[in-house]
Amino acid sequence: MKNMLILLIALAGLPVFAARAELAIIVAPSTALDSINREQLQRLYLNRASRFPNGVRLIPVDQKTGSPAQAEFAEKVLGKSATELAKYWSRRMFSGKGHPPRQYRDDDEVMQQVAESEDLIGYVDAASVDDRVKVLLQIP
Repeated sequence: MKNMLILLIALAGLPVFAARAELAIIVAPSTALDSINREQLQRLYLNRASRFPNGVRLIPVDQKTGSPAQAEFAEKVLGKSATELAKYWSRRMFSGKGHPPRQYRDDDEVMQQVAESEDLIGYVDAASVDDRVKVLLQIP
């Protein structure tokens, strides 16, 4: 019993590594864009741009606040924690400079919305991608 207690205490001190998903940035197959880079993605999702040099206009959609997907996207792409992102949008809305992207419940709902409109761009776990959408970028 004493050895078991020592083992549990030792294990409690080890860092826990969460499974990190690879994110896929997706659009409808008919969207006239074949790739995007992180900087362009940041500008879209932070409401600093909406058009690309070729004239394509994209509207970003988001996963719901508090979801692991949104937290991972905010960290990996936007360089912000969930708290920092919430503060960013509060300031933007208060100053009249925009609203955050519309949020959807999960990967499937994001893919459904994106697949139905060539104006939308979203992100999902790369393992969720199917032939309804086109992947512009994968983020490890």
